[in-house]
Amino acid sequence: MPRSDLRLLDLLRQSPRLAELAAFPFDFDLCRADHGEDVRLASGAPLEGIAGDDTGGTYFLCGDGGVLYADSEGYAGLIAESLADTLELVTGLPGWRDHLHLQPETGEEELSAAALEGEDSIRASYAPYLDELLTALGLTLRPPAELFARMHRALLRTEPDHVLLLADEDSAYHLLDPHPRPPLQEALLGACQADLAHLRADRAAWPMVAFSPVSGRSDPEHDANAARRAGVLRAAQYDRRDTDLPLLRHLLDQETRCRREAPFGGMGEELHLAVFLVARCHCREDLSRLYAARCANFDTWCALSDLPLDRPDKSGEEHLHWDPEALQAWVEALDTPEWFGDDPNSEPVETWVTLARRQGRTELARTALIRMLDDIGPGDTAELPSIVSEFAALGDFRQASRAQRLYASVQDTDLARGFAYTRLSALERQAGDLDRAWTSLQRALTTLDGPPSPKPGPRQPALFDIETPPADDWRDKAEALDLIEEHFLLARSAADSGNPALAHQSLITGTALLDTVHRTPPALYRAAHAAARAFGDGDLTARFAEPLAQEEQRIAEFPYDPGGNSD
Repeated sequence: MPRSDLRLLDLLRQSPRLAELAAFPFDFDLCRADHGEDVRLASGAPLEGIAGDDTGGTYFLCGDGGVLYADSEGYAGLIAESLADTLELVTGLPGWRDHLHLQPETGEEELSAAALEGEDSIRASYAPYLDELLTALGLTLRPPAELFARMHRALLRTEPDHVLLLADEDSAYHLLDPHPRPPLQEALLGACQADLAHLRADRAAWPMVAFSPVSGRSDPEHDANAARRAGVLRAAQYDRRDTDLPLLRHLLDQETRCRREAPFGGMGEELHLAVFLVARCHCREDLSRLYAARCANFDTWCALSDLPLDRPDKSGEEHLHWDPEALQAWVEALDTPEWFGDDPNSEPVETWVTLARRQGRTELARTALIRMLDDIGPGDTAELPSIVSEFAALGDFRQASRAQRLYASVQDTDLARGFAYTRLSALERQAGDLDRAWTSLQRALTTLDGPPSPKPGPRQPALFDIETPPADDWRDKAEALDLIEEHFLLARSAADSGNPALAHQSLITGTALLDTVHRTPPALYRAAHAAARAFGDGDLTARFAEPLAQEEQRIAEFPYDPGGNSD
């Protein structure tokens, strides 16, 4: 926060006379700073309520010095870049809320007329005090047109860094003004197009999109330049030039290497796009390059299996056979809005959200996802898994939990609902809400097991039954291992955070479930061993240590055992 803003706030707080003038007639009342409901910025930046007005609205001072105004109807927006600007706004244009609907390009005469019409009745009441307040605060009386222009510049900066959320629900306030914002792709494509122009003009700059391995990374960004290269490929997709072929070849070669050296394989949409952009040029000399992309890993081999390239014998890639007409048909099938069209407006918003996240535009991606989640309707629930994944990739596990909670509620079978609760528990644990995570785990088990059959006499709950399950039992599903592992992960988190009761509950339940697994992968033993050790249970620690060592030894001796169920 600027020191000048601190000085102004101190002046108002320490001078009853100035605070009284600000409250009446300028409706900036320090005694109304309590908004009435808990709110926070989506970015996690500092936020402090400093004043309010007689409509129930609140002025918040943000960590960067900007002032956010939130009304009582669920609308909020950045109205000024500083507290000084805010005080000049409320004194020089006290009817500013009535001008929010005016277009930013509104002329000075029209604005002055609107200000006079709306404020004429109150000017007589505040005029005698205006000079006194401005002089004491060291502020200037600005023309209405200047104040209006400053306010609108601030309003257009509300997103992405000043989005206000209800703290309990994590849903966002609506924008305070009704003016449209540029689409997400417009905010991203500018930098991508600038990179493409630079690469077109200077071949010496090509290393900035070359494969650059990042050690110790197992996620898609094991290549430091992958995100930038993805942006350049997108820019080239929408601005196609035959002269780009040498650059496109370079981009394809780098994508191929990126996929070949990816720790866990995977296709990657950028490789598919690069293959398409090179293939559409129909150059025979690119056949080996295209074939190399197809052979990058097992996933690329499968995903590009329809690429019409064949080796008639085992004599090498230089003898690749191709059918130009078939390749042309393959390209045309992909040259559509559903695949790789040339109109950025036809791309789903998820494409731009992912690119924004990968390029470090965190708040841009987060804001788009929050708005998507807030607007989800009954016909849009298929989008929820991707929204959950993107929030999790951003590290925003609170919002990911909110999306997953909704996803669990719309599942129409006990099996799907139960495993959705498992995923929810993991997200809540990562968000630090361990009690809620335990509740979700219990719901998962209750949903999957169903109500226990009534039997005479005392009995254990169904989740402790370890008889051989029927063939269609949920324990036979791969997701059952995630549910069991989550118990151990939660137990460890609870132990580490000083909640031994929850750690014990989760550890014991997880152990009972582990006994129902016929072939236990090392990941489960590893999680169980770590949880038992964190909790301080020596017997369970020793119990899990032995089979863990045996499984790891077996994998070391037979790393390619096709019958194994290894981690």
